[in-house]
Amino acid sequence: MSRLHDLNFFIKLALAFAVMLVAWLVPGWRFGVPFALLCVLALWAVGVPGLRGYLKGALLLTAMVMVSWLVNLFIQGVSLHDSLPIAAAMAARLITTTAAFYFVMETSSPGSILAAASAARLPPIATLVLSLTFGIIPMLRDDFERIADAQRARGMEVDEVALPTKLRFALARGVPLLVQAIRLAHAISFSLAINGFDLKRRRTTWRNIGLLVEPRLSQKDNVDEVS
Repeated sequence: MSRLHDLNFFIKLALAFAVMLVAWLVPGWRFGVPFALLCVLALWAVGVPGLRGYLKGALLLTAMVMVSWLVNLFIQGVSLHDSLPIAAAMAARLITTTAAFYFVMETSSPGSILAAASAARLPPIATLVLSLTFGIIPMLRDDFERIADAQRARGMEVDEVALPTKLRFALARGVPLLVQAIRLAHAISFSLAINGFDLKRRRTTWRNIGLLVEPRLSQKDNVDEVS
Protein backbone atom coordinates (compact mmCIF):
# COMPACT_ATOMS: atom_id res chain seq x y z
CA MET A 1 0.00 0.00 0.00
CA SER A 2 2.93 2.32 0.60
CA ARG A 3 3.70 2.32 -3.13
CA LEU A 4 0.21 3.69 -3.72
CA HIS A 5 1.32 6.81 -1.85
CA ASP A 6 4.25 7.16 -4.27
CA LEU A 7 2.04 7.47 -7.34
CA ASN A 8 2.69 10.47 -9.53
CA PHE A 9 0.84 13.48 -8.12
CA PHE A 10 -1.06 14.06 -11.35
CA ILE A 11 -2.27 10.46 -11.45
CA LYS A 12 -3.62 10.80 -7.92
CA LEU A 13 -5.18 14.14 -8.83
CA ALA A 14 -6.87 12.59 -11.88
CA LEU A 15 -8.21 9.74 -9.75
CA ALA A 16 -9.60 12.26 -7.24
CA PHE A 17 -11.37 14.18 -10.01
CA ALA A 18 -12.77 10.91 -11.40
CA VAL A 19 -14.13 9.92 -7.98
CA MET A 20 -15.63 13.39 -7.56
CA LEU A 21 -17.27 13.16 -10.98
CA VAL A 22 -18.80 9.78 -10.14
CA ALA A 23 -20.06 11.13 -6.81
CA TRP A 24 -21.87 14.04 -8.46
CA LEU A 25 -23.29 11.92 -11.29
CA VAL A 26 -24.60 9.16 -9.02
CA PRO A 27 -28.39 9.59 -8.70
CA GLY A 28 -29.88 9.95 -5.24
CA TRP A 29 -28.78 8.97 -1.76
CA ARG A 30 -29.26 5.21 -2.26
CA PHE A 31 -26.11 5.10 -4.35
CA GLY A 32 -24.39 8.20 -3.00
CA VAL A 33 -24.26 7.21 0.67
CA PRO A 34 -22.75 3.71 0.08
CA PHE A 35 -20.24 5.23 -2.34
CA ALA A 36 -19.22 7.82 0.26
CA LEU A 37 -18.79 5.08 2.89
CA LEU A 38 -16.73 3.06 0.42
CA CYS A 39 -14.40 6.02 -0.17
CA VAL A 40 -13.92 6.52 3.58
CA LEU A 41 -13.19 2.81 4.00
CA ALA A 42 -10.66 3.08 1.16
CA LEU A 43 -8.84 5.81 3.11
CA TRP A 44 -8.60 3.44 6.07
CA ALA A 45 -7.50 0.52 3.88
CA VAL A 46 -4.59 2.40 2.29
CA GLY A 47 -3.47 3.81 5.65
CA VAL A 48 -3.93 7.52 5.02
CA PRO A 49 -2.52 9.42 8.03
CA GLY A 50 -4.72 11.63 10.18
CA LEU A 51 -7.88 9.68 9.36
CA ARG A 52 -9.37 10.16 12.82
CA GLY A 53 -9.23 13.94 12.47
CA TYR A 54 -10.75 13.73 9.01
CA LEU A 55 -13.63 11.63 10.29
CA LYS A 56 -14.42 14.22 12.95
CA GLY A 57 -14.46 16.94 10.32
CA ALA A 58 -16.53 14.77 7.98
CA LEU A 59 -19.17 14.16 10.65
CA LEU A 60 -19.32 17.88 11.40
CA LEU A 61 -19.58 18.68 7.69
CA THR A 62 -22.38 16.11 7.28
CA ALA A 63 -24.35 17.64 10.14
CA MET A 64 -23.92 21.17 8.82
CA VAL A 65 -24.92 20.21 5.27
CA MET A 66 -27.92 18.21 6.42
CA VAL A 67 -29.22 20.96 8.67
CA SER A 68 -28.65 23.74 6.14
CA TRP A 69 -30.38 21.85 3.32
CA LEU A 70 -33.30 20.76 5.50
CA VAL A 71 -33.86 24.35 6.64
CA ASN A 72 -33.51 25.68 3.09
CA LEU A 73 -35.95 23.16 1.65
CA PHE A 74 -38.37 23.70 4.53
CA ILE A 75 -38.43 27.41 3.74
CA GLN A 76 -39.23 26.51 0.12
CA GLY A 77 -42.19 24.43 1.27
CA VAL A 78 -40.70 20.96 0.78
CA SER A 79 -41.80 18.35 3.30
CA LEU A 80 -39.32 16.62 5.59
CA HIS A 81 -40.02 13.29 3.92
CA ASP A 82 -38.96 14.68 0.54
CA SER A 83 -36.13 16.94 1.71
CA LEU A 84 -34.27 14.35 3.81
CA PRO A 85 -33.12 12.24 0.80
CA ILE A 86 -31.98 15.38 -1.02
CA ALA A 87 -29.94 16.56 1.99
CA ALA A 88 -28.44 13.09 2.47
CA ALA A 89 -27.44 12.90 -1.20
CA MET A 90 -25.74 16.31 -1.05
CA ALA A 91 -23.87 15.42 2.15
CA ALA A 92 -22.73 12.12 0.58
CA ARG A 93 -21.38 13.95 -2.49
CA LEU A 94 -19.40 16.37 -0.35
CA ILE A 95 -17.97 13.60 1.85
CA THR A 96 -16.89 11.63 -1.23
CA THR A 97 -15.28 14.71 -2.76
CA THR A 98 -13.41 15.66 0.41
CA ALA A 99 -12.28 12.04 0.93
CA ALA A 100 -10.82 11.87 -2.58
CA PHE A 101 -8.85 15.08 -2.27
CA TYR A 102 -7.88 14.33 1.34
CA PHE A 103 -6.06 11.28 0.00
CA VAL A 104 -4.21 13.45 -2.51
CA MET A 105 -3.20 16.03 0.10
CA GLU A 106 -2.09 13.56 2.75
CA THR A 107 -0.02 11.37 0.41
CA SER A 108 1.64 14.15 -1.62
CA SER A 109 4.52 16.07 -0.13
CA PRO A 110 5.36 19.56 -1.44
CA GLY A 111 8.58 18.13 -2.86
CA SER A 112 6.79 15.40 -4.84
CA ILE A 113 4.32 17.97 -6.20
CA LEU A 114 7.13 20.28 -7.27
CA ALA A 115 9.03 17.38 -8.85
CA ALA A 116 5.99 16.15 -10.79
CA ALA A 117 5.10 19.66 -11.96
CA SER A 118 8.70 20.33 -13.01
CA ALA A 119 8.91 17.04 -14.89
CA ALA A 120 5.66 17.90 -16.70
CA ARG A 121 7.21 21.29 -17.61
CA LEU A 122 4.28 23.21 -16.22
CA PRO A 123 4.49 27.01 -16.14
CA PRO A 124 6.08 28.26 -12.91
CA ILE A 125 2.87 29.92 -11.73
CA ALA A 126 0.92 26.65 -12.16
CA THR A 127 3.60 24.77 -10.24
CA LEU A 128 3.49 27.34 -7.46
CA VAL A 129 -0.32 27.23 -7.20
CA LEU A 130 -0.43 23.42 -7.05
CA SER A 131 2.33 23.12 -4.47
CA LEU A 132 0.86 25.83 -2.26
CA THR A 133 -2.72 24.56 -2.52
CA PHE A 134 -1.97 20.95 -1.68
CA GLY A 135 0.95 21.70 0.63
CA ILE A 136 -0.42 24.46 2.82
CA ILE A 137 -3.81 22.93 3.63
CA PRO A 138 -2.28 20.11 5.76
CA MET A 139 -0.09 22.71 7.49
CA LEU A 140 -3.12 24.86 8.30
CA ARG A 141 -4.95 21.79 9.57
CA ASP A 142 -2.07 21.10 11.95
CA ASP A 143 -2.25 24.72 13.12
CA PHE A 144 -5.99 24.27 13.63
CA GLU A 145 -5.32 21.27 15.89
CA ARG A 146 -2.67 23.16 17.85
CA ILE A 147 -5.14 26.00 18.42
CA ALA A 148 -7.67 23.43 19.69
CA ASP A 149 -5.06 21.99 22.07
CA ALA A 150 -4.35 25.49 23.37
CA GLN A 151 -8.08 25.99 23.93
CA ARG A 152 -8.27 22.73 25.87
CA ALA A 153 -5.29 23.77 28.00
CA ARG A 154 -7.18 26.95 28.93
CA GLY A 155 -10.26 25.02 29.97
CA MET A 156 -12.34 25.31 26.78
CA GLU A 157 -13.72 21.83 26.21
CA VAL A 158 -14.17 21.19 22.49
CA ASP A 159 -14.94 17.46 22.39
CA GLU A 160 -17.64 16.47 24.87
CA VAL A 161 -20.03 19.31 24.08
CA ALA A 162 -23.18 19.77 22.03
CA LEU A 163 -22.99 20.42 18.29
CA PRO A 164 -23.94 24.16 18.54
CA THR A 165 -21.16 24.65 21.09
CA LYS A 166 -18.69 22.83 18.83
CA LEU A 167 -19.62 25.13 15.98
CA ARG A 168 -19.15 28.20 18.19
CA PHE A 169 -15.76 26.98 19.38
CA ALA A 170 -14.76 26.14 15.80
CA LEU A 171 -15.50 29.74 14.83
CA ALA A 172 -13.38 30.87 17.79
CA ARG A 173 -10.43 29.06 16.21
CA GLY A 174 -10.96 30.88 12.94
CA VAL A 175 -9.43 34.20 13.97
CA PRO A 176 -6.05 32.82 15.15
CA LEU A 177 -6.01 30.45 12.17
CA LEU A 178 -6.52 33.39 9.82
CA VAL A 179 -3.67 35.28 11.49
CA GLN A 180 -1.43 32.22 11.17
CA ALA A 181 -2.38 31.82 7.50
CA ILE A 182 -1.44 35.43 6.78
CA ARG A 183 1.89 34.99 8.56
CA LEU A 184 2.55 31.80 6.61
CA ALA A 185 1.75 33.50 3.31
CA HIS A 186 4.12 36.33 4.17
CA ALA A 187 6.88 33.86 5.10
CA ILE A 188 6.43 31.96 1.83
CA SER A 189 6.48 35.11 -0.28
CA PHE A 190 9.58 36.35 1.55
CA SER A 191 11.30 32.99 1.04
CA LEU A 192 10.47 33.02 -2.69
CA ALA A 193 11.83 36.55 -2.99
CA ILE A 194 15.18 35.85 -1.33
CA ASN A 195 15.62 32.63 -3.33
CA GLY A 196 15.16 34.48 -6.62
CA PHE A 197 11.87 32.96 -7.74
CA ASP A 198 11.21 34.09 -11.30
CA LEU A 199 8.08 33.25 -13.31
CA LYS A 200 10.10 33.35 -16.53
CA ARG A 201 12.68 30.80 -15.42
CA ARG A 202 12.19 27.09 -16.13
CA ARG A 203 12.99 24.67 -13.34
CA THR A 204 14.47 21.19 -13.52
CA THR A 205 13.49 18.22 -11.38
CA TRP A 206 15.69 16.26 -8.98
CA ARG A 207 13.57 13.11 -9.05
CA ASN A 208 12.59 10.38 -11.48
CA ILE A 209 8.96 11.07 -12.35
CA GLY A 210 6.98 8.38 -14.12
CA LEU A 211 4.07 6.25 -13.01
CA LEU A 212 5.66 6.31 -9.55
CA VAL A 213 7.72 9.01 -7.86
CA GLU A 214 11.24 7.79 -7.17
CA PRO A 215 12.90 9.53 -4.22
CA ARG A 216 16.26 10.00 -5.93
CA LEU A 217 18.05 9.51 -9.23
CA SER A 218 19.80 6.19 -9.63
CA GLN A 219 23.60 5.97 -9.74
CA LYS A 220 23.42 4.82 -13.37
CA ASP A 221 21.45 7.92 -14.34
CA ASN A 222 23.98 10.12 -12.57
CA VAL A 223 26.86 8.47 -14.47
CA ASP A 224 25.02 8.86 -17.78
CA GLU A 225 24.39 12.54 -17.09
CA VAL A 226 28.03 13.17 -16.23
CA SER A 227 29.26 11.34 -19.33
